[in-house]
Amino acid sequence: MVAEVPAATQIVVDAWALLVAAAGIVITVLGTGLSITFHLAGRIDHQSDEIGHVRERVARLEVLFANRGDSSGPATEPPAADE
Repeated sequence: MVAEVPAATQIVVDAWALLVAAAGIVITVLGTGLSITFHLAGRIDHQSDEIGHVRERVARLEVLFANRGDSSGPATEPPAADE
């Protein structure tokens, strides 16, 4: 009976080591997934800001060229840039 106790203790120690290793792997995978998600979300936000700026510039150019093509009135200055 006494000889069985160290064997059982070793099984418990091995089980805890396996549990800690598995938890470490799960935490690493989750952390990597979250960091990728946040990184991509930041890039998408930045790109949507850039798209807004491009749309504003296109609208200014459309106004500028529409006014230049209109021969009935003088050409007006394009709206001031926000930058």
